Amino acid sequence: MDPRDDFRARRTKPRRAHNFPLPMNDAENAAKSIPLAPGCEIAALDPRGIIAISKRAGYSSHPNPDGKRGHPMVLAPYNFDGEYFSWEDESGHKRRLWLANRLDSPTSGIVIAASDPDAAAAAREAFRSRRAEKIYRAICVCRAPARSGFWRDTLFERKFAGFVRNSALRAPAGAAKKAEAKFSVEGFDKNNYGLCLVKLEPLTGLTHQLRVQCAKHAMPILGDATYGDFRANRRLRAASGIGRLFLHCSQTVLHLEIAGNAADFSASAPLPESFNIMMERRKD
Repeated sequence: MDPRDDFRARRTKPRRAHNFPLPMNDAENAAKSIPLAPGCEIAALDPRGIIAISKRAGYSSHPNPDGKRGHPMVLAPYNFDGEYFSWEDESGHKRRLWLANRLDSPTSGIVIAASDPDAAAAAREAFRSRRAEKIYRAICVCRAPARSGFWRDTLFERKFAGFVRNSALRAPAGAAKKAEAKFSVEGFDKNNYGLCLVKLEPLTGLTHQLRVQCAKHAMPILGDATYGDFRANRRLRAASGIGRLFLHCSQTVLHLEIAGNAADFSASAPLPESFNIMMERRKD
């Protein structure tokens, strides 16, 4: 039996889906009061307090502990122990926003948070127990002939200069972690830069997993200053005037259990204009 079949079965188990309306309630008021950084916006929410934020590239999901690097997507104090932002809205009400997952600062797209601690716990549990589905789009430097497939790799994490790095090299004994992802090429650039737009679906959630796997399988993500093709990065940045990591979380779906009830939550974020400018993609 293909081990992926069991994984798919867990993720496609029939559920009672709830389509939540969006009344003017406290959850919506809380979402509207979030002091978001420029270019970040609310992508979706439901009355139970789950909130999806579309994060702009260059902003971190939360401040760095040393307070010296990065620009957080929410302009409010952050409690690292409780993993929440806190602020007062215009009416003087104290608000909190709990994070359920994170994206690297250079990556744009959907981040899941919650204005209610129970909703946050349910969302975190969905990620932990693999009841969450994430879809990314990336612009890659095309070298691999395969148009679609499944990657299973062994990665291990190491810390370098205060940052977490992942490596596809042979791991020390006991340090290896399984990394799995599906990929499919959706189009090629019109400018003969040798680029392709790739849909990526991680089935595991390791740090920098997609960036490492794309590089390992001869499809380095454009603009990746850690694992990418540095020569191609310089050449295409000079040609386009755009400097960013071309990795975007375009959709997140959560299969939640809240107060004993099953509920699905989905949020999407369109491709940034920088992707369209770089690709002017054509279907092939």
